[in-house]
Amino acid sequence: MYRAQWQFYKSIFPFIAAFSLACITFGGLLWAVLLFATIGPFIGMLGFRIVYKEQFYFYYNLGLTRLKLMGVSFLINLLLGIPFFGILVLIVKFFIGNLTIT
Repeated sequence: MYRAQWQFYKSIFPFIAAFSLACITFGGLLWAVLLFATIGPFIGMLGFRIVYKEQFYFYYNLGLTRLKLMGVSFLINLLLGIPFFGILVLIVKFFIGNLTIT
């Protein structure tokens, strides 16, 4: 069960990463961190729904509803994303200096 949930997260991660890179480009690093942690899984789910729509049957047959997949993805995204981006912000702040939300 956990393997299937992790596989789902790995499937939606490229959509989340692309969204975060767009946020860095247009909104800055701090906004990207915030949006990655909060809205990222929803964007990933939307991308998965558009590109891999038929694969939901696989997860449904394992007893995983879309709501369960979304909850686990949100939790994984928080647990992995916040420390990663926290370290990234510290590195950028150390080398560049003051970061402001623009």
